[in-house]
Amino acid sequence: MTRINQLLDKFRSGNYSKNELNELLNMLQVSSEEDAIDVSMYLHWDECKNDPIGDEERFQQILDEIHHIINLRAPKPSFAKRLYTGLSRVAAILIIPLLIAFFIAMHKDEHLFAVAQNTVSVPLGAMSQFELPDGTHVWLNAGSKLTYPVTFDHQKCRVVALSGEGFFKVHKDKRFPFIVRMNGMDIRVTGTVFNARSYKDEPDVTVALIEGSVLLGKQVANHNVFEVSSALRPMEVAVLNKTTHRITLSMKDDLTKYIAWTQGRLVFDNDPIETVIEKLEKLYNIRVEIRDKQLLSYRFTATFTNESLDRALKIIKMSSPISFQIINGIPDSTGTYGQRTLILTKDTRLNENQHS
Repeated sequence: MTRINQLLDKFRSGNYSKNELNELLNMLQVSSEEDAIDVSMYLHWDECKNDPIGDEERFQQILDEIHHIINLRAPKPSFAKRLYTGLSRVAAILIIPLLIAFFIAMHKDEHLFAVAQNTVSVPLGAMSQFELPDGTHVWLNAGSKLTYPVTFDHQKCRVVALSGEGFFKVHKDKRFPFIVRMNGMDIRVTGTVFNARSYKDEPDVTVALIEGSVLLGKQVANHNVFEVSSALRPMEVAVLNKTTHRITLSMKDDLTKYIAWTQGRLVFDNDPIETVIEKLEKLYNIRVEIRDKQLLSYRFTATFTNESLDRALKIIKMSSPISFQIINGIPDSTGTYGQRTLILTKDTRLNENQHS
């Protein structure tokens, strides 16, 4: 098999790299008559395969084309040779748009309805609730983004992409599974209620299942195959570590802490300070600096309901030896203030009072 045939096979199957595509186009621009025959047969053979009624007639057309090209290769006067050389170059140039048209025809079913996409982005300090075209209800948390097709018609699966945190009440349709793509893990369901959290700046991906069932894994092969890593049951939580790619499953008596944000609440249940900081940064649109590493060993249990940042910090301070300082952002040329900074340190005065 010639190199050009190898590239054509890769091109037809869709299994090619950007470098291989560039190599194919470069080869076509300088292709010989043998290569032109290969491409002509390749393109026309696909037509024959899809239309058995015209097989014999088209096969004869292909043979005629090949014979014509072979005849042209016979010794000719210099003028004819120059003319043939020019025509060969033109033929090579014409093959490229034919190849592009062939590519579009081969992949039109896969990509035609995947072009038009909607994206909902929620800024820090906010939350959004909306409905997808299939009737699925979605809540997006602060600093999150969801991308989805304008319509799920003619799709094998209902595929959306999540960056951040989302709560989903999926419209049930067993014919068309609902798939959430995230950084490191995909979720496949048919009709389910679950919460998914996958922020780029956080080390873990977390999925909490409220109702139904979900499969965790990766969607491959043009939505036809789903490689399952784990399956969740109601009241179960899966945590994927992005570094180790390890999934930890655990049953919970209460999932309130995972979904309370949809009602404007923050719930911490013996959570490390890193978790508290991650959620405070997104809810209040602030940047947090920990100046005392001893604070990293502290854990917190508290519930905040539509609290101001100052009030939330005072509640945290009541249960831990923490001192905080808020630095306002610097205004830019338009007068808009930048992100505030929250500095956390250990409150040494508490220890001094205990020793006095």
